[in-house]
Amino acid sequence: MKRALVKKLPKIELHCHLDGSIRPETLRKIAEQQAISLPASTAELTECLAAPKDCHDLNDYLQRFDLVLTCLQTEEALQLAAFDLISQAAEENIQYIEVRFAPSLHTQKGLSLPKIVTAVLTGLNQGQETFGVKSNALLCGMRHEELSAIEKIVHLAKEYKHSGVAGFDLAGNEIDFPPYTFEEILTLVEQSAIPLTLHAGECGCGKNVADAVYLGAKRIGHGIALKDTPDYFPLLRDQQTLIEMCPTSNFQTRTVTRLEDYPFQQFLDAGIKVCINTDNRTVSTTTLTDEFMKLHEWYGITYQDMELLNHNAVTGAFISEEEKQVLHDRLTTAYFEQTN
Repeated sequence: MKRALVKKLPKIELHCHLDGSIRPETLRKIAEQQAISLPASTAELTECLAAPKDCHDLNDYLQRFDLVLTCLQTEEALQLAAFDLISQAAEENIQYIEVRFAPSLHTQKGLSLPKIVTAVLTGLNQGQETFGVKSNALLCGMRHEELSAIEKIVHLAKEYKHSGVAGFDLAGNEIDFPPYTFEEILTLVEQSAIPLTLHAGECGCGKNVADAVYLGAKRIGHGIALKDTPDYFPLLRDQQTLIEMCPTSNFQTRTVTRLEDYPFQQFLDAGIKVCINTDNRTVSTTTLTDEFMKLHEWYGITYQDMELLNHNAVTGAFISEEEKQVLHDRLTTAYFEQTN
C-alpha cells in the first residue's frame, strides 16, 4: 500500500481522546491565552506531550496528559482543542470521527459540566462546518471517581444525546475497578438508551472484556487481553461486538511487547469485528494513516482489508442507519475508484 493513497482514502475513527490529540502548536496558543508557561522550544514541548516508544506501563503513558489538562480548563481552550482535532481528521480524509473525553477532568477552574460539554460540541461543530468532517462526542466516566460523580456524566450524556453526544464510556484504572464495579451505572446507561463502549482488556484480564459485553457494551476499547481467553471469542462474534484496536498505543502501554503476541489477525480469524484507531494522536505521535501503514507492514493488509476495517467502523458507529448507509456508500465508491 502507498502512504499517499492510504492518506487520501476515506477513513472512519471511533476511538480518539480529545486531551491526547491536541497539536503542540495549538496547546501553546491555548497556554499563552491563559499565561501558562510551557517549555520554550517546540521540540521540548513535543517531548513532554509524546510518550516514549517504550513506556514502563499504562500509568507512565498517562502521565503525558497532565500538562495538557492544566491548559484545558476554559471554554475557549476546549473549543479550540476540539476544532484542532477535526482539522487533523480532515487532513487524512476521515469522514466520521467519535471524539471521547471525560468532562470531570476539566472542572479545575470551576467550569460546570454542561459548559464543558457545550464547549467541546461547539468546537466539533465548527470543525464540521469548516472542514466537512462529521463528528460526535463520547462522554467518559473515570473509573477511580465516586459512583455518584460518574452517574452525573451518564445524565449529561442523556441530556445531550440529541445534540452531539453519541454515547458513554468508562476510562481509567481498569485493574482496580473492573466492569462489574459499575453494574448499577451501566444499567442506568441502558435504561437511558445511551450507546455504550467500554475500555476493557487494555490491561488486566480477558474476562473484563466479556464482562463489559455482558453489561451492555456494543464496542470494546482496546480489548487486547481477550487474546488470552479464547473461550470468550464466540461471545464477541455472536454479539457482533466491535473491538476498537489502537496498535501504536497498545505497544506503548506494554499491553503487548512482541508483534507475535498482537491479536489483530487472531481476532479476525475468529470472526471478531475489528476497527483501527489512533487512541491519542499526540501522545502516541500517530495518525490513522500511520496505523494502517503499520498493519500493512506487519500483516500485509491490502486496500481491500483497509476498506473492510473501515466498513466495520461504520457498522459499529453510534449514528443512525441512514447516516451509516451514506458512509458505507462513500467508502465503497472511493475504494473501488481509487484502488482498482
